[in-house]
Amino acid sequence: MSARRVQWGGVAAAVALAAVVLGVQRWRDLRSLEGQREATAVEVADTVREALARGTDLDSALVHFERLRGYDVTVLCGGASVHGAPPQGAPTSVRPCIGAPAPPFLLDSLRRDEAPRPWLGGAVAPLKDADDWDVVGAVLATPASGLEVRAPLLRPASVLPVALLALLAAWLWRWAGRTPERRRRETLTAWGFLGVPVLHLAVFSFAPLAFTVYLAFHEWGLLEKARPFVGLANFRELAHDPLFWTTLRNTALYTTYVPITMAAALGLALLLNRRRGGERLLRTVVFLPFVTSAVAIALVWQWMFNPDFGLVNYLLGLLGLPALDWLGSPHLALLAIILVTVWTQVGYQMVVFLAGLQGIPQSYHDAAVVDGATPWQRFRHVTLPLLRPVVLFVLVTGIISGFQVFTLVYMMTEGGPLHSTDVIVYRIYQTAWEFLRFGSASAMALVLFGVLLAVTAVQFRLLGKRIDYV
Repeated sequence: MSARRVQWGGVAAAVALAAVVLGVQRWRDLRSLEGQREATAVEVADTVREALARGTDLDSALVHFERLRGYDVTVLCGGASVHGAPPQGAPTSVRPCIGAPAPPFLLDSLRRDEAPRPWLGGAVAPLKDADDWDVVGAVLATPASGLEVRAPLLRPASVLPVALLALLAAWLWRWAGRTPERRRRETLTAWGFLGVPVLHLAVFSFAPLAFTVYLAFHEWGLLEKARPFVGLANFRELAHDPLFWTTLRNTALYTTYVPITMAAALGLALLLNRRRGGERLLRTVVFLPFVTSAVAIALVWQWMFNPDFGLVNYLLGLLGLPALDWLGSPHLALLAIILVTVWTQVGYQMVVFLAGLQGIPQSYHDAAVVDGATPWQRFRHVTLPLLRPVVLFVLVTGIISGFQVFTLVYMMTEGGPLHSTDVIVYRIYQTAWEFLRFGSASAMALVLFGVLLAVTAVQFRLLGKRIDYV
C-alpha cells in the first residue's frame, strides 16, 4: 500500500470517528433537552392536579409558571370541544382547551403507561384527576418563542476526543511519509490482526472502565434527570460509611480461605503426583466442583446447611455434636461460605500445583536421596523452593478471586444475617441495582480496582524472580 493511500485512509478514518463522536454527543444533548421538557410537563401536570384538588383558579398559577420558566402551557381536556365547557366532572376553574381537545389516541397512550413523551415541539404529560387515579386529560408544555435553550453543536466534552483523533491522523500522515514501504507493510499487517482484539478491548473493557470513573465523580441516579458533578463526595461518603468498612473487613476475612485451600491442594497434589491407575480418577473427582455451576453448588450447599434436615447437621448428630444454624448465625454464616469455597477451589489449585510438581526435574530429587535427605528435607529444601513461583501465582490469583466473590453470597445469604456476609462486590451490586445509586457504586468499584491493582503489582514484583529448572 502506497504512503499516500495510507495517509488519506488515516484521515478518512479519523474524520469518520470524529463524526461518530460528535453525533453521539449531539444525540445525548437532544435527549437531555427532551428529558428537561418532559420533566417540565410533569411538573405542570402535578400543579394542575393539585389545583384541581384545592378547587382554585388555574389561570394565575399557569401564567406565573409560563413567565417564570419560559414555556407555553396548554391544558388538553379529554372530551372537551375547542370552545366548549370543561370536561364532565372537572371544576369550572379548568380553562377550556386551547386549539383542540386531547386526541383520543394520545389519551389512550397516556393511560397505558402514564409517562411523558415528546409532542408538537414540546412534551406532554398525563393530567390526572384530584384523586391522582384516572387520566382525564393532558398538559402540553412547549418552549416559548425565542426562549428555548438549544443544544450546542460542539461541547467541551467532545473537543478532547476530536483533538486526539486529529493528532493521531497527523502522526499517521507523518509516519506513513517517512517509513519505508516494507516496514509500513509489516506494521499495517500486524495491526490488521490486532485491530479486532484492540477494538473489542476498547469497547468492552476500556470504555466501561472510563465510564465507571466518570460515574464515580457524579451523583448518578437511574430515575433522576439531574446528574451533577460532585467531585470526591462519593469517596468521602464511603470513608464515613461504617457498612462499607464492614464489607471490606468481611471480604478480607473471606480471603483467609486462600492459604487453607493452598495447603489442602498442595497436599492432594503431592499424594496424586504418581502415575498409577486410580490417581487420574481421583484428580477428576477433586477437580469436578471447580467446573460445576456456582449457582447449582450454592443451592445444594444451602440445602446441606439447613438447620432442620441438612446433611451437615445430620453428620454432626452422628458424632454426638449439637445442630448448628450455619447460614442463620452471624458467627457461622461467613465460615459456611468459606467451607464451600474451599471445597470448590481446591481442585483447581491442585491441578496448578500438579503442573508445578511435574515441571521439577526428577534428577534433583535423586541427588537429594543420594545425599541422604529425608522426605521432609527433600520437600522443604528442593520441592518447596522450586514451587515458589507457583505458590505465589496461586496465592495472588486466589486473593483476587476472593475479593470478587459474589455468587455464593447472593445465592446463600444475600449479605446476611446482620451484614455478616456482606462483601464488597455484593455491596456494589446492591447499591447500584437496588438503591439505584450508580455514583456510589462506581466509587466502590474504583476502590476495589485499586486494591486488586495493588495485589497485581505485588504479583508482578514477586514473580519477576525467575527460577530455572535446568
